[in-house]
This record gives sequence, structure tokens and C-alpha cells, in this order.
Amino acid sequence: MAEFPETTSAALKLLERARHHVRTRSRNEAYYQAGDRFSELFLGRTFQVEPDYYRAVGTDYSAIDWLYEELAQGAALTRQTLDAVTEQLQEMTRPEPARAALGPLQAALHSPSCALLDVCRALLGAITVLGQDTLGARGVPAALVQDWLELWSDRLWRQNSQQARLALLIQVMRAAPEDRPGRLAALGDEQDALSAQGTDFEQGVHEYLERYAETGASSVALAGGLPFARALTPRDLEKLLGVLREDSDFLGGVARLLRFAQDVRFDPSEPLNSGVMGYAAEHRQRLTDIDATRLPREELDTRLRQVWTDNSARIRRELDAVVASLGDEPLRPLLQGFVQSVWAVASRLTDAGHDPRPGP
Repeated sequence: MAEFPETTSAALKLLERARHHVRTRSRNEAYYQAGDRFSELFLGRTFQVEPDYYRAVGTDYSAIDWLYEELAQGAALTRQTLDAVTEQLQEMTRPEPARAALGPLQAALHSPSCALLDVCRALLGAITVLGQDTLGARGVPAALVQDWLELWSDRLWRQNSQQARLALLIQVMRAAPEDRPGRLAALGDEQDALSAQGTDFEQGVHEYLERYAETGASSVALAGGLPFARALTPRDLEKLLGVLREDSDFLGGVARLLRFAQDVRFDPSEPLNSGVMGYAAEHRQRLTDIDATRLPREELDTRLRQVWTDNSARIRRELDAVVASLGDEPLRPLLQGFVQSVWAVASRLTDAGHDPRPGP
């Protein structure tokens, strides 16, 4: 680490401090142990990302879910509040604000009860700084570093904008009838999201995944892990960034596969998921008229499994086609190994059920 800028040391300390908050203030140790095993399979084995980094981008980022879940439970949640939080997170994907925030965030995180928003900003800012420093130390051209920063920023925006939209929607669904008009007003021109556009179960499932697959954070995990992938040469990184930024929708396919794998067993504790959206489409009901706890769980399990069987193989073929398009590029076997790892993670998730990692 001696060749890295001084901020590298500060960013590493901040990453460690943020991890302490994430893993002691939410859920239990078994949850994070299982999450780390998935993160190792997803990033560590194929790309040789070190544990500090795959734990951060692959597991600790569950804190962002936690943040938006807390916001959704607030009595006065507004679009303006969500937009402000999302922008404060997004700011940490920009190098200059991220570097400037290292010291203040380190001070803030010394408090055991510091704001969860600060914990999330610390995680993101530390990865931005460490990613830029690591790539620079490896001699990666500045233009390629900028390409990574743009991908990193874009995937985080996709995740958090979907999280914000979902938070508003869930708040409307949870609201008492007398409070619902005010909650609907917060949705603004997105009130159409309360109705499925499709007319059958499978269409509803696909609609949910198109709208919210990025909330599974797999795209963010891959983008955030790339600077630390020791298996990638600068040439491999350049080629991979090209693949991920092209119209192949490779990251979107990975996101939909892993998000749906978590939903194959219907979870009635979630107000909105693939099964709820499928049910809403088939029965032509608005989401505000559906109580997930009252839906036929075994029937939905069976139907979700069928949709998974029909569609997961198709997504796998699409991912394999992107890999095959690389021809004789040295990146090809690495990316093929990644696809195999993604498939293994998805298979384990579907075998384990909707909540493979123990909860609180």
C-alpha cells in the first residue's frame, strides 16, 4: 500500500469502521457469514477480489437496503426526502467529494449511534477512493479509470433510484385508508406503478424484475469490485468495461437472475415482490388492494418455481452468448467463470428459499 496516495489509508480505516457499524447494528452474525460466502463465490473466486473488498461491495452494502427500509417506515416520507438521500449517496461516487468526506465521516462513525446515512456514505466513498487509487497504482490509464467511475456511478444510481421508488410504493401499500390520499400524492406521476401492466402471472413477475431487479445490488457489487480484481489485466478490464457498458444488458441479466432467485419461494412478509406483482397482474388488482400475508403461499411457490424454470435457462443462454462474442479474448474464460459463479449463487438461493441468510 506504500505506493498509494495518503487517502488510501484513511479510506481503508473508514471501510473498517463502516463494516463494524453494519455488522453490529443490523441482523446477526450468521446472516453476514452466509452473505460473505455468496460474495466470495460471486467475486472472490473468479476475479480474485480480496475479502475486505468483496465483503464491502457484496455484503456490507445491505446497509443501503436497511436505510431505504427505515425511510419507508417514516410517517412523513416524501419524494423530496428520498431524492435528497439518494443524491447524498450518489455524491460519494464522485472522487473529489468522496475524498473530502473521508475525515468528517470517520469522525461521525466514531459515535455508536451515528446516522445510518453516514454509514452508507462511508462505504460508498471509501470504495470510490480505494478503487481510483488501486487502478492508478496498477498503471491503468486515466481514461479507463474514468470509465470505471462512470459505470460505478451509473449502477449505484440505478439501484438507489429503484430503492427510492419502491420505498414510496410500499409506504402507500402499508398506509391506513384514511392516510392513503396523502401517500398517493407523494408518488406524483408514478401512481401508475400501483397497477401491473401485464394481464397474467408471468408478465407480472417480469414487470417486477424490470422495475426493481437492481435492488438486489448485484450490478453494484460487480462494478464496485472491479478495481480490486487481481485476475484482470488492464486490457481485460478495458474489454470488460466495454462489455458492461454495451447494449448486451449483461449486468441487467445478472441482476434479474439473482433478484428472482431470492423470490422463488414466496415471502409474505414483503409487501411487494415478484409473487405479489404476478398475482396483481393475473387478478387485475391494484397493489394497494393486496395484503401479501393473505395470499396463497404454496400456490405462489409453485407458480414462481415454474416461471423460474422457464426463464432462468433463457437468461443463462443470453449471458453465455455475451461471453461467446468475446471470441479468443483472454477475458473470455474469466467471464465464463463468472457466469458459472452467478449460476451457482442463483441455484443456492433457489434451493435455500426466499431468505437463505438468517434474519435478525
